Amino acid sequence: MRVVSPDYGEHERDTESFERLFRLNYPRLVKTLCLTTLDREAAADAAQEAFLQLHLHWDRVSAYEDPVGWVYRVALNRCRDHQRRLARVARLWKRQVDEAINSQEVSWSPEYEFVEALKELPIRRREAAAFHYIAGFSEKETAQAMGLSEGAVKSHLFRARKALQAKLEVE
Repeated sequence: MRVVSPDYGEHERDTESFERLFRLNYPRLVKTLCLTTLDREAAADAAQEAFLQLHLHWDRVSAYEDPVGWVYRVALNRCRDHQRRLARVARLWKRQVDEAINSQEVSWSPEYEFVEALKELPIRRREAAAFHYIAGFSEKETAQAMGLSEGAVKSHLFRARKALQAKLEVE
């Protein structure tokens, strides 16, 4: 006869909940962070670190109203920390990427054009646009993930839309 502790079943359900949340949200989180950081490796690192923090604090965070928003906020904060530490290197990297793109003939695709236009936005507008348009977050979810008011997010999205529209209509 196998003896199962009463907590085993609960732990198993928690593990399944965490794994399901991870499988459903990790790819979208990385893609969203890629568009805010312009660095796939930094985005993947931040997403992994955020999910590690979620796993370590699962008992507490799983009870939150929006654990996914918590993960996005942690990941976004990790990206911001990374960007602050590497701002100088990021400027050099961007120059090199821009030179490489400009030196090669790139075929047009709507996603490419959108990402290029997104790169030119100020960071907060880029983050808001990536969360809202790429990750599909509502304005409220975007505000929670970014740690801003909904009004601030609406303002960032309005300005981002105007800038993106102007940029994409010109080209």
